[in-house]
Amino acid sequence: MRATTLLVDHTAGPHLQDRIFETPDLTRERIYHLNVLEDETMALLGRVSGDLDQLQAMLVAGEDALDYTLSRAEAADSALVFLHVRPPAAIRAFLQLTRTHEVFFDFPIEGTDDGRLRVEMIGETNAVLQDAIAAVPDGVEVTVERLGPYPSDDVDALLTTRQREVLAVAQELGYYAAPRRATHEDIADRIGLSVGTVTEHLQKIEARVFDHLTT
Repeated sequence: MRATTLLVDHTAGPHLQDRIFETPDLTRERIYHLNVLEDETMALLGRVSGDLDQLQAMLVAGEDALDYTLSRAEAADSALVFLHVRPPAAIRAFLQLTRTHEVFFDFPIEGTDDGRLRVEMIGETNAVLQDAIAAVPDGVEVTVERLGPYPSDDVDALLTTRQREVLAVAQELGYYAAPRRATHEDIADRIGLSVGTVTEHLQKIEARVFDHLTT
């Protein structure tokens, strides 16, 4: 089994996802699930942090948002977001590569600091993955960040850029020292994330490393 990590940028014009990224008080953290529906609309579940009142105003005013639900976490600046939206045609075509090629996406999909999405595409061979990449539609720009085995033999490659950043800060502050010298709050303050987001990152880091070491 092979996998490629793609940095995906939508270049075909403004959309709700772009407006969220362009708003400095909002951070698009990750997408947990998404599905292109029969009527060519899209349903997705993700997490956004920041000024959630501003996000709600954008969702109310946005013509491409058909329905939404915000489920706020204990941390007031973070929420699970269900969206039913009209995606741009190019994004819809990109997501439908899983219907036309023997590939699928691994979730969650992480947001990057520069507004792109980090998408892991999985297939049986490099050739299958390369065929799918060649079919990426106009209006979507992809950069191949990694191509290799799935799961990777390189533990560091199992983690996203953000997870590696969280791990590096955790190690620097002594989170994994004995006795422990740092808390989730300390890591969150250093990186500028919510405590809930740091907790989720650490759980995923530990789960991925443990699974890798025991398989």
